[in-house]
Amino acid sequence: MSGITNQNLVIRLEEAEKILENDYAQFYSVIVDNDIQHESPLWDIACFLTYSELSIKSVKKQKWVEYWYKFSKTRKYKNLVYMVPASYVALSDLRKAKIFFVNLLEQSKRSVKELAWETFLSIFFQFRASVKPSFNKREFAVFKTILDRQTMVSSELKDYLDIDLSNISKYKSIVGSKKVLHQGISLNYHKLDLSVHGMLFEYPLTNDIDIFSELSKSVFFHSLYTGNVGCRSSFSYFVTPRFEKVEEDFKKLSKRICKNNKVPYSRVFQFLTETRLKSFNYGIYDFKKGQWKLNPQNLQFTLQDYDSRLIETVPILKRDFEKSDYEKLRLNKTGLDILNHILANRHLSIREIVRDLGLTEKEVKKQVEKLRKNMLYKLRYNPLFVFGLKHLILFIRDFNNNQNEIHKTLSFFPEVFSEQYLSEGKKGLYFVLRVPYELVVDTIESLTNYFEGKIENLFIVDQMFTTRYQLPVDKYETVFQEWKYSSEDILGADYK
Repeated sequence: MSGITNQNLVIRLEEAEKILENDYAQFYSVIVDNDIQHESPLWDIACFLTYSELSIKSVKKQKWVEYWYKFSKTRKYKNLVYMVPASYVALSDLRKAKIFFVNLLEQSKRSVKELAWETFLSIFFQFRASVKPSFNKREFAVFKTILDRQTMVSSELKDYLDIDLSNISKYKSIVGSKKVLHQGISLNYHKLDLSVHGMLFEYPLTNDIDIFSELSKSVFFHSLYTGNVGCRSSFSYFVTPRFEKVEEDFKKLSKRICKNNKVPYSRVFQFLTETRLKSFNYGIYDFKKGQWKLNPQNLQFTLQDYDSRLIETVPILKRDFEKSDYEKLRLNKTGLDILNHILANRHLSIREIVRDLGLTEKEVKKQVEKLRKNMLYKLRYNPLFVFGLKHLILFIRDFNNNQNEIHKTLSFFPEVFSEQYLSEGKKGLYFVLRVPYELVVDTIESLTNYFEGKIENLFIVDQMFTTRYQLPVDKYETVFQEWKYSSEDILGADYK
């Protein structure tokens, strides 16, 4: 670290070198060439440029997110919240963003005045506002209909569009080129004899613990969301075989984490996936200007207004499969391998499965037909993180079995996901809301007032640790065609 005298910066760079390895030289060069100090906003720019260059499949990328977050601070600018790295993730695939931040580095290097945080945050949020996508009327109609109807089939979209069938494909192609849609897969957990559990931890902001490293060791780990409103919150998803012992083992793991890390609060949930609902309200997006038409002054009023025309036109989508259709389906390993291939690639291609798995075309077609016939998965379409929206996670207790009504009330927000859960013998509601950045503070205040006394937890997501989920094929007993489970799968081999 020749030429660098600041010991705090030296320590940071040494840690960065261990993570980045052969990618470190570029990061170091940006820091040195621009004389960046660790408390400067330019530090976040350097971290972002490095993040955007790392492969999405690289283990380094996840470690870099943790590193970046470790040395960051949540800041407020007017009514906006700046969280690192969450505020940057949606920008990482945009060439425009990389050019903008490189230019900002160059301007700061030439300037005699140091870039102040308040100035930087003003510039940052102005840029964030500028990168929301814009459409013409027909492009936006196709995009919105894909979301509302969850289909990309032109003949199915035609029923809801005033566009000739011959032109729908053209507009679908234009929407695809804007990179605003994500195609994913939803599994029929019931027929696969799987269940979904969650773990929630709350701890002081000063408690610097690494929950991801502990939880992600399990083969059943799915994702982790962390954030804060007053305290630090960490919420994780697990997809496990359907055994009674699983919940007991999660409670043991929860107690261990609390004891070892001085975490004062934790909860274990079992989610009722058949109750999943989803709504998209992109009708309040100004597709010409690329901005949201949601007035913070009307926020409190809208929550109270069940009959609002604003929400009556928002379709509420069922996100899972009917439980009455439930019958455990026995699959062989080939069937699971094919399902995992579909999960990994987010689409089905007979040719690709034959090539990648080394199977005959006849065997693949037979297994795929079985998957389709039994509705083991569905394609899902969601907007990418380019619309200036922030994630809020909300847990509500004592909801009196009125999930549909509560979801409808909240459906004026751009995106709402809801699901019932069981915890300690009682039912509750879990929500993921996506709201405009500029309304985060107002939304939290309005939700707190509206659900007074019923909120179990509410936090702004600043980090999302997700994996490209795969079914744990090694935990499937091919002879009996059923899942096997051991407490070690959750608690670890060294747990006693």
